Amino acid sequence: MSSATLLDPQSPALWQTLALPLPDGGALPLQVLRLDRCDSLAPGNKLFKLAGLLPEVSGPARVLSFGGPWSNHLHALAALGRERGWQTVGLVRGEALDTPTLREAADWGMALHPLCRADYRQRHSDAFQLACQKRYRADRVIPEGGDCPAGARGCMAIGAAIGARFGDGDGGFDGGGEGAVVALATGTGTTLAGIVAGLDRRFEVLGISALKGAWDTEQRILANLAALGSAGDTQAARWRLYHEFHCGGFARANAELRKLLAWADGQNLPLEPVYTAKALLALQTLADRGELSPGKPLVLVHTGGLQGRRGFDWLAHQPGQ
Repeated sequence: MSSATLLDPQSPALWQTLALPLPDGGALPLQVLRLDRCDSLAPGNKLFKLAGLLPEVSGPARVLSFGGPWSNHLHALAALGRERGWQTVGLVRGEALDTPTLREAADWGMALHPLCRADYRQRHSDAFQLACQKRYRADRVIPEGGDCPAGARGCMAIGAAIGARFGDGDGGFDGGGEGAVVALATGTGTTLAGIVAGLDRRFEVLGISALKGAWDTEQRILANLAALGSAGDTQAARWRLYHEFHCGGFARANAELRKLLAWADGQNLPLEPVYTAKALLALQTLADRGELSPGKPLVLVHTGGLQGRRGFDWLAHQPGQ
């Protein structure tokens, strides 16, 4: 599976044009890259990370990774396992194995095992990963969230698709080859690193942290960029990370975010409150403050994860996609 085959930069189905309302009564023209519409059981950015991590895996294989009870990553890995004929193993933080997310993963063949929080904190340790690999007889261990250079490399295809649409230098699709401002929500920052490495200096990438106090995200991004040969690269896209739009913390939603989610539903743009909705709120706020680069197209990357809507009683319905 090649990440480049997961989306067509010119596919009308993968792009949506909106006018985002602003507090002053104006509107912000916005292009949304709908990774949630990629053709898969579990579409979104996680597929691109896994495409970079697992291109060499073929035939019967047993792949293990880590995640929480509502993990988009485990959900996507289970879907990919079903599609590719792999055995998958999910080591889950805490005791809650009965969420809709994990039930679906189990239905797709993922073997689920709980980890106490003390053990889960060791998930980044090489020794702990090796012990888990041996215990569960896995052929491959994937870092939580796909956070590693190979995962970032898979996400370069997202940047390439945006570049093909807005920066071809021959008139462009929608920006005269002048690049664009690209915004997306970040967790580990792996997807952002891949997008930055896949674009040039005409583009500016804005990362909106979905977590409160995730001050190590910049270093994670820099580490992945360095491994891709793009750290300090004057040819790669410029980027910034914002920490002020977490709305109270991971998976938290304030009244302002709920209002924006309701508006997006009315535009046939289903979002979830954990990631992409926070990026949309950030764009609305930054535009109101006059902090977005004028004259460039604005792109919001919808990173998927709509299955996570089921974790919120006030947002459990699944709108048409």
